[in-house]
Amino acid sequence: MVRNLHHDTFLVIRYVKRRLTVLIDIDGKHEWRDCIDVPGVRLPRGYYFGTSSVTGDLSDNHDIISLKLYQLTVERTPEEEKRDREVFLPVVDNLRLPGMEAPLEPMSGLALSLI
Repeated sequence: MVRNLHHDTFLVIRYVKRRLTVLIDIDGKHEWRDCIDVPGVRLPRGYYFGTSSVTGDLSDNHDIISLKLYQLTVERTPEEEKRDREVFLPVVDNLRLPGMEAPLEPMSGLALSLI
């Protein structure tokens, strides 16, 4: 999808009012496409921004040429401000992972105890 291209690819990561959105431009046309949009993301203050990649292959090369970070000023109510200060661990409200719909069945009737 984005391997061996002759142009740069771009990614926008935006976190505003507990909503995390990621937009991509992999065609080099300066046209943004939605990648993900997750409401209810609560991130604590004082963390750092980092990058990582997982390809599924044994190894691959990813070059990050630059990062541009901006702090947005967003109007918030005193209640929202207090609620955001109380976040200590990253969390997503109402997170539903694939496969969570099916009830978990026991693995087997066998139990093993070591004494």
